[in-house]
Amino acid sequence: MRSGLAFFKNIFRRRFFHWIDKRRPPATRHFLYRKNLYIFPSITGFAYLILVVVIWLLGTNYQNNLILALAYMQISVFVLTILNTYNNMAGLRVEFIGAEEGFVGERIAFRFLFVPTSRRGANYVMVQWLDSPSVILDFEPEREHLENIYAEATKRGWLRPRRLLLESTFPMGLLRCWTWLNIDASTLVYPEPMACDLPTGTPASEEDGGSHQRSNAGDEFSGFRAYRPGDSPRRIAWKQFARDRGLWSKEYSESITSQTWLQWSDFFLGDAELALSHLCFWVEKFSEQEQIFGLRLPGIELPPDAGQQHRKAALRALASFEVAP
Repeated sequence: MRSGLAFFKNIFRRRFFHWIDKRRPPATRHFLYRKNLYIFPSITGFAYLILVVVIWLLGTNYQNNLILALAYMQISVFVLTILNTYNNMAGLRVEFIGAEEGFVGERIAFRFLFVPTSRRGANYVMVQWLDSPSVILDFEPEREHLENIYAEATKRGWLRPRRLLLESTFPMGLLRCWTWLNIDASTLVYPEPMACDLPTGTPASEEDGGSHQRSNAGDEFSGFRAYRPGDSPRRIAWKQFARDRGLWSKEYSESITSQTWLQWSDFFLGDAELALSHLCFWVEKFSEQEQIFGLRLPGIELPPDAGQQHRKAALRALASFEVAP
């Protein structure tokens, strides 16, 4: 039974959204007024109307003017509630400001500016993306309100929620006034970081990057060590020997560079999304340790670097990477 209702609900919703899209193209700014606001009795409202009909029938049957007056008063209250419920939403300006980037499984914040233009503001307005948690907001008159509306990130790549629902049953809960806004908003969702061991084949290449010392080569003095037979006389520390400090040999070293490359071929074992999640984990780990690393994906190469900008560039590359079929 529930699956059948859900099926017809989805069909109706698709057709309704198609009708809305033909009337209103995607935009970052919307203004609520009579052409995009819809109003209909709620369940409480229908119960109220049934009660009015019952009272009216009782008054008519018994020809009791007092009961009839009560029924007419309830009808007047219902009509006034229609106007008040509509006016509570009308005049509200909604503008998309920007969105954060995040990881799969997180709630991504979309930043909105709400500006009520009516003198009474807007009360008890529920705002939510399609199939995402809702938030109830109150807007004071003639004031700008910056609010975060969250959407669930279920997969990596571009997140475009599009459908923003605003609805209210204020002031009496008898009627529901709502609108669906087609918002031109998007943000990138990174793969979910999943811990794994660093593949043994991950190269630490001797190119530009971090450095370490290699002994017994180069021209840079690095210290003394005990003399060993066969050491070149040119490496003997004669000054130390002249001061009766024993026989020592000088050690020299050269600075060679080492850097870590995160390569697709080292992580891909048949599951592309899993490989991206593992790469994402090591991007986050190396960035936290301020370690220099490079990223190689099919068709994409980020040279070794460190810092937040490099981290963001690597995460964006993983998020937007298109897996070959």
